[in-house]
Amino acid sequence: MSRQTNAHVRGRDGSELLVQDNQSDAPTFPIAAIERLHKIRPDRVDWVFDQTEAEAQSRRSEQHRINAFIFYERIAALFIAFGVGLSGIVGGIYAAIEGHDWLGGTVSTVMIGTLAVAFLRFREK
Repeated sequence: MSRQTNAHVRGRDGSELLVQDNQSDAPTFPIAAIERLHKIRPDRVDWVFDQTEAEAQSRRSEQHRINAFIFYERIAALFIAFGVGLSGIVGGIYAAIEGHDWLGGTVSTVMIGTLAVAFLRFREK
């Protein structure tokens, strides 16, 4: 998807001002701009393509790093949630063994319910 905006102003003394704005999802410049650059400085066209390739490689490596960090974050969150849930269940069992049946059941139920609500809310986002 691309969009081009042009603004053209002429002064009273005959001077002109042309401003162009190009927005595109493409990783390169518009063909017309590359053709104008080739007319002005043919040696810089290759440099522009080299810089575009370097920028694309940089974006790819950064996106790979971001995806890896998101993956590690989610795996760590799963392990932490497993540890918190397990500790709640073990605490409930311990309370039940010590003779506090209602407290043990309540602690275990609240812990599992809290984790379930947290996971469901995370899924909504």
